[in-house]
Amino acid sequence: MNWGEFVRGKRLAVGLGLRRFAELIDILPSNYNHMEKGRMAPPQSREKLDQIAEALGIGKGSADYHTLMDLAVANKDKLPADVEGFAKENELVPALLRTLENRKMSKQEFEKLVQQLNEDLAKPRRGERDDGEN
Repeated sequence: MNWGEFVRGKRLAVGLGLRRFAELIDILPSNYNHMEKGRMAPPQSREKLDQIAEALGIGKGSADYHTLMDLAVANKDKLPADVEGFAKENELVPALLRTLENRKMSKQEFEKLVQQLNEDLAKPRRGERDDGEN
């Protein structure tokens, strides 16, 4: 699936026509049509992609949000906008990525690491209550 197919499916699921959707996200309908059909690259800025996600009812951090971001840069040798922003704001991200690169992890090992991190981060931190209040 490409970016245009993904967004088109989400757009139709929320009942938005192409012209109305293009107006909501401040893109000329003809340009948006070309993006949806894969004849023009999707937006690359995080702000525009966030605007598209919001118009589609896609919550930040959701699986669909990550898919929207990932597909926008597919085949571009570029990081998704949300990841790029995080990496720029956190000086230890390059060190983390180099550590992982030096480990020469397989895809299965990466998947296991991500699953473990998600499980560990879902646990309350020391001093926090389970309901998220301190």
